[in-house]
Amino acid sequence: MTAFGWLAWLLAAFGRPGAEARLAPVAGWPAVPAGWSFTMVSNISGDSRGRIYVASRGDHPITIFEGDGRFAGTMGDADIRPSTNYDLTVSPPRPISVKRWVHGIFVDSTDNVWVTDLGRHVVMKFSPRGKLLLTLGTLDKPGESPTNFNQPSSVAVAPTGEVYVADGYGNSRVAKFASDGKFVRAWGKKGSGPGEFNTPHALALDGRGRVYVAERLNNRVSVFDSDGKFLAQWTGLDHADAIFIHNGRAYVGTGADKRLVRFDLDGRNAVDVAPPGNFGYTHGIYLDRAGDLYVADPIADDAHKPPTKFALSGR
Repeated sequence: MTAFGWLAWLLAAFGRPGAEARLAPVAGWPAVPAGWSFTMVSNISGDSRGRIYVASRGDHPITIFEGDGRFAGTMGDADIRPSTNYDLTVSPPRPISVKRWVHGIFVDSTDNVWVTDLGRHVVMKFSPRGKLLLTLGTLDKPGESPTNFNQPSSVAVAPTGEVYVADGYGNSRVAKFASDGKFVRAWGKKGSGPGEFNTPHALALDGRGRVYVAERLNNRVSVFDSDGKFLAQWTGLDHADAIFIHNGRAYVGTGADKRLVRFDLDGRNAVDVAPPGNFGYTHGIYLDRAGDLYVADPIADDAHKPPTKFALSGR
């Protein structure tokens, strides 16, 4: 964005009540080890100690950094294996490429790390030390059942342990599981009506048990109670791909117009945190306890680019 573009955005933003949020990139974050490169950073999360977990599609599917950017290790190298992912928008499905197709990542309240693997159709739970504890779905067996996903996109875990999965590319549903992995229920079907989905891509949970689903191809966020009852929808979000809830506000990243928008949890008082065009593709977002913002951008100018950290003021 040009200097004139930034100035125009700032003038417009500060002319609106409540439009005070703004970004400042944190230089030098993270400190990538010598000789290291990422391959398509797809998502990002953080734990109770302030560590940041980066999901990407190279040799190290989960890379861990301290909050200050120091390299802290990897996990999942042996368990998240390369596979062939398919483009399901064409018939017959077309193979895309062979990669470690980790897509979504979520660190729960006890620092277990959950990921979705598109290519192998599963959700995996790792201990804080990287031990594989649980697999939801059936490896390499796509389907739509209590024991099968079809390219699951996102996972989120409530403080009480319930697990929610956006089964979002091959299927059009959200599946709920008990903390031990037992299937509870699923809801949704393909469509554009209330409670229907078209590529449910990301999930977030609030403190009242509500489930927020960012839908890429319906260009909206749909809101449900914990049992799947439809409550509301926020429209006009061009390719809503990422969502994160922090301090009673929802931050939504849109892929097509490259925005980051902040809402109250009732979907009102929208504010552009970043002007359109500021990112390559806001595929995954995370805010830490200090309110700093992390953006996973797999379609940046450089496919080997690490995630970006921003200091977010006016939050």
